[in-house]
Amino acid sequence: MKSIHLILSFIVTLLTGACGEQQEPYYGSSDVKMPQIDSEWNLELMPNRSGQYWKVFVYKDLKYNALFTRSLGWNGGDGVFTTGLPDGNIFWSFNDSFYGVINENRSRGNCSFPRNSIMIQTPGEKDENLVWLADYVQTNDPNADRYYQVRTHIRHPKATLSEEKIQAGEIDQDYLYWAGDATIYNNQMQMLWGAVDNTDPNNLMRRFGTCLATYSLEGKPGDDTYMKLISRNDNFNDHTLGYGDTMWEDEDGHIYLYTTSNYKVAVARTTTRDLSSQWEYYVADPRGNFSWTTQYPSTQDAEYSTIIPLESGCSMPWVFKKGDTYYMIGQSIWFGREVLMFRSKHPYGPFVDQKTLFTLPEFLDKIGEQRYQHVYMVNIHPALSRTGELVISTNTDCSNFWDNFNAPGSADFYRPYFYRVFNWESLYDNDAPLE
Repeated sequence: MKSIHLILSFIVTLLTGACGEQQEPYYGSSDVKMPQIDSEWNLELMPNRSGQYWKVFVYKDLKYNALFTRSLGWNGGDGVFTTGLPDGNIFWSFNDSFYGVINENRSRGNCSFPRNSIMIQTPGEKDENLVWLADYVQTNDPNADRYYQVRTHIRHPKATLSEEKIQAGEIDQDYLYWAGDATIYNNQMQMLWGAVDNTDPNNLMRRFGTCLATYSLEGKPGDDTYMKLISRNDNFNDHTLGYGDTMWEDEDGHIYLYTTSNYKVAVARTTTRDLSSQWEYYVADPRGNFSWTTQYPSTQDAEYSTIIPLESGCSMPWVFKKGDTYYMIGQSIWFGREVLMFRSKHPYGPFVDQKTLFTLPEFLDKIGEQRYQHVYMVNIHPALSRTGELVISTNTDCSNFWDNFNAPGSADFYRPYFYRVFNWESLYDNDAPLE
């Protein structure tokens, strides 16, 4: 089967690279559905790797990889969440990021390191469509300090740097916010920011609460009103579990809020589509019977209440629906390269039938050192999908933090790489229907 897949993949590559016109929806036998590819999308077919179902086709998205290969201002960051907005724009958020100037050999030199950052993508897939909503220290003099460096977007109230140091371009490193998911409610954007304590050397990056922030959607990118922070509740909750790391807005009127603890997936839900409404937690009793409760569970109770099989584990669970089935995407444990898929009849699970959707590459497409230490933050981006394919980004870090600087190609560590997965639904072609 693998040889057939490679032959057909080669044929499709030739066909789609021959001209910019769209091909017929599928090419091949009745058993093999080849995806419709426009050469303007600039996709590169990946070979079928061990464990990948032969009807699933995975492409590197060279267009978006190039779009995020940047030389001025933002030039790296992890987190990488997207939210489609009612005006057709796409909201992007990043956690730890690099801002500054990149050399011709793609080396990263003196850059600032804001702990979170945001951006708007207007309709289109060119550099001019990316509007970075950043508070720049200075953009006038390339020979002066802090050129195209920025300040952190949203500071934690416990952060201790003085206003003088913040204005000079220094970055808080003690208390900070990292991004959770976002949603639209009452013509505004609501977003969860996870509070992180970085002061204890024995327990760095400790989650200790959540901020609920509300942003205006009035006007357009560039206006003072657009994405203005209307309100923030820094004491929204004191959760140590990151419910709302990812979300699913269901037709039943709830927003489902997912998190993991020790690679076990737990879920909560809102009472209404308003994130500030009462949260309920899906918790199992000692016999394994689940129920919804308003009492925040302990970490151990959340792990016992996993909605994936007990023997399974994943990070960054993303849930979406097609037809009558809910699907979950997650990364295999210990920074694994396998992108896993589960399915369920309900957004709260149980999610079963674990399969490997595809396996991420072992090396990065970059100059210089191509090996990385970890691949992480496997996120899906429905707002970027053109034809119903899954759009997935990953982040990678290098063997040590200082390898992000000075060496050729160092600016292409610690940044997202993008993939598009076609015919993913075929993964369950041979499985019995869910009961």
